[in-house]
Amino acid sequence: TITGQNFSFSPSTLTVQKGDRVKITFKNTGGMHDFKIDEFSVATQMIKSEAQETVEFIADKTGSFEYYCSVGSHRAMGMKGTLIVQ
Repeated sequence: TITGQNFSFSPSTLTVQKGDRVKITFKNTGGMHDFKIDEFSVATQMIKSEAQETVEFIADKTGSFEYYCSVGSHRAMGMKGTLIVQ
């Protein structure tokens, strides 16, 4: 579970193993936010406060990948984190 609020994610780093099926529940605790990881084509809808949405994907490549909120300037304001695939 990753929690989003104005303007951060908790936890800000998530580590998984290559080949893992990753299931992330994004819980929004304040404002309007979404959750995206471009390299794995992962994206939730924009959800309101107290809502949640779940995404699943296979971590099929190694490296560090940024997850972020694409609403307005939220990413630039620090609403991002790192997915590490080992």
